[in-house]
Amino acid sequence: MKYFILIFISLITLIIFTSCGLIYTTKGAPTKEQKELVEKYAGLYVFDKKLRDEIIQREKEREEARQKVTLGDTFWEQREAIDNKLPQTLSNGYEYSDGLGYYEKEYEPYYQQIKDYMGEEVFNKLKPDIILTSFYRIKKEKNKEKHIPITFLVEFTWTITTYGLYGDEGAGIRFTETWETGMGGDNIFYLENGKFVKSNEKRKDMR
Repeated sequence: MKYFILIFISLITLIIFTSCGLIYTTKGAPTKEQKELVEKYAGLYVFDKKLRDEIIQREKEREEARQKVTLGDTFWEQREAIDNKLPQTLSNGYEYSDGLGYYEKEYEPYYQQIKDYMGEEVFNKLKPDIILTSFYRIKKEKNKEKHIPITFLVEFTWTITTYGLYGDEGAGIRFTETWETGMGGDNIFYLENGKFVKSNEKRKDMR
């Protein structure tokens, strides 16, 4: 009977702790060394500073113009007028995009330059996410496009799993909860003479 009571108390204690999510484990969480490396190498890698500056200026002008747009029957006409007056075109004559882009085989040479800057050992320790954040388009034969990257965002993500009692009667009860989290950096690296140089500037957005 004495052992039964001890086991019962232990089970109750375990349930209380798990229901509060106090018992957990993490998958892929960075070590102290990895965190230090992320702070050193994560951030925005700029392959063409001049074009990046052009995009920042043009998008600032477009945003200021959009704020003056009024609602009503002419809303879309006003938006179209902004695109005509302030097109997303660079001084080299090509259209740009400042949206997010992901892995493409044609980006491999750019990934390699980032990897070379970080060093293979650091790169393999971090296994960073490299996300295209701006590029311009060159039209090729048969209406095909080639994308020339301008900037990439380098960050580190991992998965966290906690063990406990979660959910409710409607959603059902579950014993684990998993989500992804990440760690980026506010560093900016400019490509100069074929090599990246860390700037004293700090990144404010995805550009």
